[in-house]
Amino acid sequence: MSPKIVIVGGVAGGMSAATRARRLDEKASITVFEKGPYVGYANCGIPYALGGVIKDKTALILQTPNSFKARFNIDVHTNSEVTCIDPEKKTVEVTVDGLAPTLYPYDKLILAQGAEPFRPPIEGSNLPNVFTLQTIPDLQHVQSYINRNACKSVAIIGGGFIGIEAADALKELGLQVSVIEYTPHVFPQLDADITEVLHTEIRKNGVNLLLNARIQRIEAATPYEGSKVIVAHGGPIPADIILLVVGIRARIALAKQAGLEIGKTGVTVNEHLQTSNPDIYAVGDMVETPHLITGTNLQLALAGPANRQGRMAANNIFSRNETYRPNVGTSACKVFNLTVASTGLSVHQLQKMGKVCQWVTVHPPDHAGYYPGSSPLTLKVIFDPTTGALLGAQAVGAKNVDKRIDVLSLALQTHLTIFDLEHLELAYAPPYGSAKDPVNMAGFVGSNVVRGDVKIVHAEQLNLDEDEYQIVDVRSPGEFAGGHLPGAVNMPINSLRQHLNRLNTSKPVLVYCQVGYRGYLGYRILVQNGFDVVNLDGGYKLVVQAGLTALQQKDGDKMDVDVEQTLLVDTDGKLRSHIDLPSPTSPTSPKPKYNGTTYFVSPTYVGPTSTTPSVPVIATTETATGAPAYIGPTSSDPEGCVAGLVREKVADMHVVDPEVKKIHIDTHQEMHVDTNISPRIVKPTLLSPVLSPTFRDRAL
Repeated sequence: MSPKIVIVGGVAGGMSAATRARRLDEKASITVFEKGPYVGYANCGIPYALGGVIKDKTALILQTPNSFKARFNIDVHTNSEVTCIDPEKKTVEVTVDGLAPTLYPYDKLILAQGAEPFRPPIEGSNLPNVFTLQTIPDLQHVQSYINRNACKSVAIIGGGFIGIEAADALKELGLQVSVIEYTPHVFPQLDADITEVLHTEIRKNGVNLLLNARIQRIEAATPYEGSKVIVAHGGPIPADIILLVVGIRARIALAKQAGLEIGKTGVTVNEHLQTSNPDIYAVGDMVETPHLITGTNLQLALAGPANRQGRMAANNIFSRNETYRPNVGTSACKVFNLTVASTGLSVHQLQKMGKVCQWVTVHPPDHAGYYPGSSPLTLKVIFDPTTGALLGAQAVGAKNVDKRIDVLSLALQTHLTIFDLEHLELAYAPPYGSAKDPVNMAGFVGSNVVRGDVKIVHAEQLNLDEDEYQIVDVRSPGEFAGGHLPGAVNMPINSLRQHLNRLNTSKPVLVYCQVGYRGYLGYRILVQNGFDVVNLDGGYKLVVQAGLTALQQKDGDKMDVDVEQTLLVDTDGKLRSHIDLPSPTSPTSPKPKYNGTTYFVSPTYVGPTSTTPSVPVIATTETATGAPAYIGPTSSDPEGCVAGLVREKVADMHVVDPEVKKIHIDTHQEMHVDTNISPRIVKPTLLSPVLSPTFRDRAL
């Protein structure tokens, strides 16, 4: 005999259950009661309709009671609230528009009531210009209020998915937007090094972003000034309209009334989605389901799981005996021109649980770098340091971020390890990816860590005041000049082997580059020459992206630079007592080059060289002090050179080719760069008028 199925709540979970039940049994009686006016709509699209990206709000309404009846023969009752369940009699009590309640019998009951917006106890949160944004009626109320009152400013309380999507949407409408977040960063479920990139993007788009903010009250508008939000340790925030989007809470009142078991965050269900009463099922945002990584039951407010749970509940009503698989919490969000996505748990969440974890960060392009339009993404993969079992992943970038997180979500769900990522075969063509996909790259790096091929350190773990490491930057001098770790010595990777004698084998070495790869190469060189080494995960780029300003040293600070050059020496004996070189910043003079990059002029350059072919032997000394030097390009002067003071020591000189008098010279320079003076008025002069005897003897 076909059952009578009653479903409380529509949208994702409820209507998935209803339509699946009909496909399984044409004769079943299926009735849906929805408290609101809409039963089948895309609530995830609400922020985009708010900003006009979805121009027709009716596009969000996927089905109506009439369409459900016509296609599926399902009886849908909107504006109908189920107020009571009698599990013994198997009836529900329904109230419509405040009229007397009506009893409806059921054989099987499915609860799909979702979650309700959380309203924190903020003074003024009940004012008429304060709204939530979860349903189509919410959307209609917000749009109506903005239009009626010609709103110019909005304060969004909450920096989660809805809050940031709403900020993006309302900025499109031309409003002055403020986002007020209680925690240290937006998207609290993510790690700070990923979200700091989002903070930059949000602020770049003109949003006033307040973090660690404590709201004291919301003040109503007066005849003299508009409404505003008052926060501790900050000025009032103008807000003609306020959106309260600080999270949700499972709707459990009806389940409690029915005597069903309730967990910490929602209704308790078993692996078949049955509640503590086997004839009552529950699905969607109102339930707790197992999480694959934590091993505990958690609420997961995502549309995908809700849809699947609704379908499975219907299957199990008809004795399909399906088991719900644990979640991994995969999600993505548009943040202006970036996308952020994640799966599994963050490092912060794992550490809070007391779980030991390791992670690697890579910055590959989203597709082959030589194909036009590629853009970098940052991918962080978290794993067990012993077994390599995957624990989570996060990514941020302009394009193709969701693609990588989808792959890693599947890897998590199928219990793959960091080693398995090395072997994944993924679709590749230059417009879409790379032969070594970012997921593969994370696998290569992570596998190297677990196998012991490299030891890494994370930027947030560093305390450079403790002088624990010799710090070696293996980037180019130009990259180094744009910013580096305090106390770092620049030894470009291509000449690192020639400078190993400058390092102390008894003191650990921290090596790094821009994104990690050259740092890894440096690590392998150093460790095989007897050094105790760690490589900086994610490189200097992650230091900057994560906003770790204490680990950034820029122009105006002390720098160490290694220089390597081969010189052709004119030995005709016509030494000059003084030669003024043309300023390298002069528009009419060629700028000196180092490895193809504009670099600097120093007093140890003798000629003729490739950059000064007509200059005879100038001069050099083994130690020159106080000589003006030039270094550039830098972030503050990308096209020119920046004046600075150099203290230089010649590290090595030897004859390369006696026939043509070619000399190889290595120098170590300690520069004090000052970008506050004009590089245009400084001219390099040579302190020593003659070639030093030691240098001349070795040269000739």
